[in-house]
Amino acid sequence: MNTELNLSLLVEKLTAYQISRAVGVDMDLAQKIVDEEIKLEDLPEDTLGKLQELNHKLMN
Repeated sequence: MNTELNLSLLVEKLTAYQISRAVGVDMDLAQKIVDEEIKLEDLPEDTLGKLQELNHKLMN
């Protein structure tokens, strides 16, 4: 998927809890994503893909 990930859009519209439920990751990881404590390129490919898909849905 070539969708550019706009993390600020996700954080603006969703809580860490909502992101964790939508993407299927635990709350600790979702909070680290929100707080930018983890690099997106360090995430598993499937998690990154789900974040990109969620981002795309929020943009439309």
